[in-house]
Amino acid sequence: MTARANTPSVWTFTGNAKEIQALLAGSAQHLPRPALLCLNRSEAATLLGTAALDNPAAVTQAAARLRAAVGEAVVITGDEADYADTPQASGWLGPSAAAGHPKSHPDAGAVFANAAAQALAKGFVAMEAIVLACMARNDALSQHTGTGPVQPRPDFAQRSANLPHFSLPRSTTVSGFAALSDPDLGLYAVVDSAAWVARVVSAGVRTVQLRIKDAEASEHRAMVREQIRESIQAATAAGAQLFINDHWQLAIEEGAYGVHLGQEDLHVADLAAIKQAGLRLGISTHAYWEVCRAWALRPSYIACGPIHPTQAKAMPWVPQGNDNLAYWCALLPTPVVGIAGMDVARTEQAARAGAAGVAVISAITAAASPEAAIEQLQQAVQRGRSQPRVTAPLLPQPTLLPT
Repeated sequence: MTARANTPSVWTFTGNAKEIQALLAGSAQHLPRPALLCLNRSEAATLLGTAALDNPAAVTQAAARLRAAVGEAVVITGDEADYADTPQASGWLGPSAAAGHPKSHPDAGAVFANAAAQALAKGFVAMEAIVLACMARNDALSQHTGTGPVQPRPDFAQRSANLPHFSLPRSTTVSGFAALSDPDLGLYAVVDSAAWVARVVSAGVRTVQLRIKDAEASEHRAMVREQIRESIQAATAAGAQLFINDHWQLAIEEGAYGVHLGQEDLHVADLAAIKQAGLRLGISTHAYWEVCRAWALRPSYIACGPIHPTQAKAMPWVPQGNDNLAYWCALLPTPVVGIAGMDVARTEQAARAGAAGVAVISAITAAASPEAAIEQLQQAVQRGRSQPRVTAPLLPQPTLLPT
């Protein structure tokens, strides 16, 4: 990727304390606001003239004050977790269990700020730049021997141990959902009725999602329940893995195989109940921080998209393409599903990129012959897997345009 001509600025305590203090005092409104302000807890407390930021509430309040007065986005780093307050998302980033808590080092802040600046220059928005900065710092500290420079390896962003966890707005300790019966998801049909579920599994599809939208009201509950019940019967008889989109309560009550949740659903779904019921969980993601949020939950699979432009759902995301799909498939040690805009050629490309599943909607349901389309799509999956796998890039392309 090429850097943008006007590289967004990252401010730190070492380089910009006077400017930060002037903006906090309201005496330098002419100063440009940085794209990202990077401070540790001690530095933030010093600048704000407050007591030590020794609890989560104090950190979040400090970040809000700093963002309002100084920067478009703020991250306050800590020995065990970092707090990000950005236009895209806000929350806590902590090291994965695999990485453990990285040891602090005097140069850690500089590594973090430098990596964030490089990511912003490549077109990543602030929240994604913060994730990449976490990965760079985690990598640099995890392999530092005590001598020599503290710096990340060139492939730091391809190592899943460096990927931080990102918190949900509603705190949870739930993690580790049931594994898929068959991690080879293959052609993954997304349909909106039990009749379609029965039709696609009869045609040989072995992974299917029942996606009934705009049916959240109480008067729809009986209809949705019946659709779920009939879909379970059809999928079970065919030996297919069936996921219920959104309607997790009814899925639990009806004994479904799995559920699929979007990011907005993670805020309200009872994840503990889903796990306790033994249901498999798939999660949609569109950006680095959403992948981090999903990865913290250790779901049964992670869906990444939109890989290509789609008319199925209005979204602000940049279509990611096969290189991004290859990146997520290489990074994540869990089955990855590619979704959005899939046809026969793109399905083959997604399989070659390493996708465990390729989610398809209109290429099946809008086809003149859905059964013939399913056969062609399944052949495309097999052709893609028979070819050399796509080499994953060191970094993905940005998934959200800066505003």
